[in-house]
Amino acid sequence: MERLHCFPQPFPDESLYSLAVRYHRLSSNDSYRRTSQELFGAYSRTCGSILPCCLGALSQRVASAYSVDELIDRFTLLPLYKPFVDDAKYGAARISMAGNSGTGLKMSLGITASGFLKHASFRYCKRCVEEDIHACGSAYWHRIHQAIGTCTCPHHRDVLRGMTFPDGTDWRCMLLPAEALGSPVMQLPGKPAADIVSEMQLWGLEHPTDVMNLLDGNFLRHRLDEMGFLKSGRIREQALRGFLTPRLLCSPRTQEFQEVSHSCDWVFGVLRPRGAVVQPIKFYFLCWLLEIDLEQLKSFRPQADIRSANTFKGKETGSNVDAGEIDARRATFSSSSKIKCHDKPGYQWLYCHDREWLAQYVSVHPFIRLRPGLVDWNARDLELARDLLIARDQILSAQGKPQKVTRAALDRAVAHRHDFLRMPDKFPISTLLMSDMLDSDHDHQIRKIRWAVRHYLLPERTAISVVYRLAGIRLSHVAEEEVLNILSSA
Repeated sequence: MERLHCFPQPFPDESLYSLAVRYHRLSSNDSYRRTSQELFGAYSRTCGSILPCCLGALSQRVASAYSVDELIDRFTLLPLYKPFVDDAKYGAARISMAGNSGTGLKMSLGITASGFLKHASFRYCKRCVEEDIHACGSAYWHRIHQAIGTCTCPHHRDVLRGMTFPDGTDWRCMLLPAEALGSPVMQLPGKPAADIVSEMQLWGLEHPTDVMNLLDGNFLRHRLDEMGFLKSGRIREQALRGFLTPRLLCSPRTQEFQEVSHSCDWVFGVLRPRGAVVQPIKFYFLCWLLEIDLEQLKSFRPQADIRSANTFKGKETGSNVDAGEIDARRATFSSSSKIKCHDKPGYQWLYCHDREWLAQYVSVHPFIRLRPGLVDWNARDLELARDLLIARDQILSAQGKPQKVTRAALDRAVAHRHDFLRMPDKFPISTLLMSDMLDSDHDHQIRKIRWAVRHYLLPERTAISVVYRLAGIRLSHVAEEEVLNILSSA
């Protein structure tokens, strides 16, 4: 394997693609294919990606001046995703980037499914370009500018510009920032939010371990608790939606944020990920929605939740505790007039030192929450019974051939039919009434025969088969004597 005779000195926060472009020019190569072959030993289609591959071959070609881990951590955006994926997925992603094939890499990190990928572009800050040329002698692509959701420069707070490669080409034409036409990636409304999200993403890229500590410490739930959006440990979704909806209207006017500004549903996916990969832009944008700034992220220190049983370390009954004190604690606890055991004095102490007795006491004295009835089922039952009578009369008096009084026909004609079907025990009067109302096959056919005799003015000597045909009866449940009686009485 050939080693490289030269390789550019990396600049601060430089992307791997930027290093490849500068190497391309340093080597005076005439095509990206040749540059890729020299750097990676193969034609890499991911060099311009935020998650490039073939880094194992590149590490060997630079004489191990940079290990694969250093290349990933210093020149790619994978560290930005580290806090939001489990160790198995993150390890698999690093292996994939070290190898020659990146198939499924972005899919495993949830980037493809998120829908943000279609809005990606090569972005730069004009002031960064000027400062880089002055300080380093050359402009270069910054990693953080390429992160999804970074629309303003976290250093200068200027709106980034997305570069359009000339003549319909792509990144393989090997250009540096501002060497082709660039246009702003967002409009000015919503810029404060974009500034804060960009600063948070830069901090998250440089300090992934600190972000992991935020997630492990339930930072967002602590914030929801501070804002009053938690009740008994559960999220008050309706109140939270009411708070977030007007905030979403102030979202940055850019394509990435428009993906998440139309609804609050994604917020609960971030708060309750359930194994799914949370995209960094969603986490940091939610931080802004909850009025969190970068300093609050930096200063957060996890605190023990006094409502959690994990706060206490249980001890065996009577370990290093005087028996008299245990009896006194039990007596005080038992004599309390509080209904809930958690509210009785000494609950926490007993949980730590006398848990077996406490568990037995709780099982004997369970707390039963009495909920006042919100529905007057008796009144609703009487109302339904009246509606059933009206519905039955409407069916019987309908024009044309008689309809059969069935349960389905009655249910369609009354209110609260869903409650009636799901909870029949709540409607005892209506249930008995309906059972008396339903037509049997015999009763329905009798009504159809009477209707046919009246409607067609059938004489007494009409054949029974003709009566059945005109009445629409195929399988008779009526005796011939009954048919003859109806004909004779017509």
